[in-house]
Amino acid sequence: MIASVSEWMERRSRAVSIAVFGLAVALRVAVAVAQRDHFFEDRDAYLAIARNLAAGHGYVSVVGGSPTAYRPPLYPILLALLFRLGCSTVGIAALHTAAGVGTVWLTLRLGRRLGLGAGRFLAAILVAVDPLLVQYTTFPMTETVFTFLVMLLLTAGYGSSGTSAKVEGWTWRQVSVGVLFGLCALCRPTIWAFGGLAAFWWCLQRLTRRPDRGWSLLRQLQRSPFVLVLAAGLTVAPWVVRNWRVFGVPIVTTTHGGYTLLLGNNPVFYREVVAQPWGAVWSGESLRRWQETLRHEMETAQPPVRSEPARDRWMYRRAWRNIARQPALFLRSCWLRFRRLWSPVPLGPARAALPSPLVWAIGWYYLVVTAGMVLGLLRLPRTDWRRWMPLLLLLVAFTVVHLLYWSNMRMRAPLVPAIALFCALGFFGLSNPEQADGQSE
Repeated sequence: MIASVSEWMERRSRAVSIAVFGLAVALRVAVAVAQRDHFFEDRDAYLAIARNLAAGHGYVSVVGGSPTAYRPPLYPILLALLFRLGCSTVGIAALHTAAGVGTVWLTLRLGRRLGLGAGRFLAAILVAVDPLLVQYTTFPMTETVFTFLVMLLLTAGYGSSGTSAKVEGWTWRQVSVGVLFGLCALCRPTIWAFGGLAAFWWCLQRLTRRPDRGWSLLRQLQRSPFVLVLAAGLTVAPWVVRNWRVFGVPIVTTTHGGYTLLLGNNPVFYREVVAQPWGAVWSGESLRRWQETLRHEMETAQPPVRSEPARDRWMYRRAWRNIARQPALFLRSCWLRFRRLWSPVPLGPARAALPSPLVWAIGWYYLVVTAGMVLGLLRLPRTDWRRWMPLLLLLVAFTVVHLLYWSNMRMRAPLVPAIALFCALGFFGLSNPEQADGQSE
């Protein structure tokens, strides 16, 4: 009798999972067909770099131009492989759809390991229908691929349910997590902030000698973290070596950071956006004039600032000087960036392009999901909260980064699965806390 009930529940769970996956596929295919023109919008020059790579011109954004490190390499390399295989728009749509559905599957898997029970299906549904993840299926940008990689990283860190810890498996777990972290860093460097917070948490656990509970990876690292660090370093190393050979500087991330810091920390932005009522955006002629002024100042500097690393350093120095000169406006801009990152509705041109009923629907959807996330965070002290710490560190790391750097609603996309899992915790609680405590090795 017990076995038959268990089999029935398993069949039901499998049917619900298939339905959720079908929903995720249907939404992404429908959006890809309806908005297929978005696949040709090369906002971040990923398409240009990928086409040049596929054609054998190197990692450049313009044929015959200088090598670039302005964008991280993993996503353009994936696109270049698709182009070499003769796939373009259809290939990108398939890649993004597969990454989106894979993220839904990983959310289900991680929710089960965390002991959410039926609540894991709510988390998976939220990821399947999330407006940000669905919308950015149609843009040649890193959102869908990076979110999938982040979930792979987190899931690998939690280990495999139902197995016992084996010493010989620890090293391979550390290798896989290190490689996945390196791939995340090669897709979007923001993950380094999460790595730094996770390292701090590990050190804190070691210093306080807390019991070895919680995230299974943390228990494995109590013996030695060096395998993970080595695997991550070796994964990122080819990019660093390439940049060292090309630019004479071992660039680990990109040469884009200075611009994104300066973009949100300059007197024009402070005056035209930060000091204005909520909802003001900086675009159009004013932004173009500011960019032209920057180019002119770098060209007329003595000596002229021409190489990408030099421009990056120049913009970093200018941004920090602006911050030091106007600390009050900097703090106001941090608050603005926080609200933009966690805004329930898009702002500016993105909002204007949507019908009002859809904007209201998105707003209410995210308000409910955010309320569920807050409830989940409030429930943490009554759970084995250390198990949830990696998800919390991810939320904190990305929020802190975007307090400083340019921020908008899109930057929240990689956090959607973590938000959904906390939301499920808030609305459902832990269905099987005992299983959650013991199912990871």
